[in-house]
Amino acid sequence: MIIKREKSQFESYLEDTSNIKGEAEALFIPNDYKEVSDVLKQAGVSKTPVTISGSGTGTTGGRVPLKGSILSLEKLDKIIKIDPVKKEAAAQAGVTLESLEKELNKLNFTFRASPTEPLACLGGVISTCASGPKSFKYSSVRDYVKEIKVVLSDGKLLKIRRGEIQASGRIFDFKIRSKHFKFSLPAYTSPEIKSSAGYYVKDNMDLIDLFIGQEGTLGCIVEAVLEVQPLPLDYFDFLAFFIRDSDALDFVEEVKGLKHKGGFFPCALEFFDNNSLEFLRKEYTFLPRSHSAVFLEQEIELPEQQDKVLDYWCGLIEKHNSSIDKCWFAEDYNNRKKLYEFRHCLPQKINEFLKSYHQEKTATDIAVPDESFREMYGFYEETARKSGIDYVNFGHIGQNHLHFNFLPKTREESFKAKGYIMEFVEKAISLKGTISAEHGIGKIKRPYLEIMYGKKHLKEMAGIKKIFDKPCVLGLDNIFSKELLNRENAVESTKCS
Repeated sequence: MIIKREKSQFESYLEDTSNIKGEAEALFIPNDYKEVSDVLKQAGVSKTPVTISGSGTGTTGGRVPLKGSILSLEKLDKIIKIDPVKKEAAAQAGVTLESLEKELNKLNFTFRASPTEPLACLGGVISTCASGPKSFKYSSVRDYVKEIKVVLSDGKLLKIRRGEIQASGRIFDFKIRSKHFKFSLPAYTSPEIKSSAGYYVKDNMDLIDLFIGQEGTLGCIVEAVLEVQPLPLDYFDFLAFFIRDSDALDFVEEVKGLKHKGGFFPCALEFFDNNSLEFLRKEYTFLPRSHSAVFLEQEIELPEQQDKVLDYWCGLIEKHNSSIDKCWFAEDYNNRKKLYEFRHCLPQKINEFLKSYHQEKTATDIAVPDESFREMYGFYEETARKSGIDYVNFGHIGQNHLHFNFLPKTREESFKAKGYIMEFVEKAISLKGTISAEHGIGKIKRPYLEIMYGKKHLKEMAGIKKIFDKPCVLGLDNIFSKELLNRENAVESTKCS
């Protein structure tokens, strides 16, 4: 195991893309599960906080420690097995999505729910219940995690297989390796829409779903088994440009309608507002003048579908007043790669911009129900104009999930932007939305989660944490504040023995 105790040796582990800066006394890089167990067991005994670290691609400060030690899983980077017959892939938590996909592709398989960032680690992706551009069709990683191995703060390694341990209503009562757990779930119910806001809770739920999206606060995920899918025969991407936002939104609504009818629909459906396009225009000078754009990815499963599918989308685009001549179609590898790079360039450019002005990320991860999206979109536009601060608005419009990003240049603008973000949060909650659709809560969005659920339910979450992390050393300040873990604050959820 590698151990570093000089801050200068691990400064890169004290941040993620949120630009929050952290503090720690030591970095541990274990080589195997036993060393992970040893680190956590010692931390539990000494009551030393431990923050689990992946590749640093998170946006909410989840891997940024505020004190104690860092546990990096970067050496747990083995792909254990890919089983084409069972359509399963087993891999360690430090495996990157990029390396997993590369090996899957060799066997003509893919992980279709793969999140946006290829350098993200599997453990971090599961811990935040992440999702990616294809989530319009394939949802989040939650639906594809079949098994996990997780180490608790007492050093015990648990194997949790989907379908083996389920709640009876709101009560869990089970044994794993002679350890007995019995506890009540919180009283809230997680939103039915795309969400990664706090612990996942619903009646008769599977135990594995409690650990998906727990952000390193219940245990350290060291291994997982995923359901994987055969590669499609082919696919194509396109970016359609619209003169009016209303045309783009009408196009999107018709595409959503196709999905709800159970018919033919794309796997990815994404949006770029005018400011997003202008922000990228310096690098992509050939972009046509337009007010918004919609990105779409369509899979082809059968050879005879190719021409028919392309003709269909051309007709639908023109129906909504977009010009086929100005669309960016990508049917071959090189063009698809260029369009892929365009799609992923914007978040990177935003992070670079904020870093250049020494500002923290000030953005939303909000999703709302279908019937509320237009109202939420209008509220974004109205509030942004009032703010006078530069901004971009883009993202997974197929699930009513946009990433509204303020681009503050000064401390004063940053302070104002945070106030406006709070207005967005309150509006989304009033529309029965979620304050975090895919990136988790981390440290940045803790105040928003309290608005969404209320302090009572946060106390219930803290009670669940104390069942699995009795010394309360894992992922402190992620999801809820450590003050809620005081015995008089947390709602005890019965016992484990």
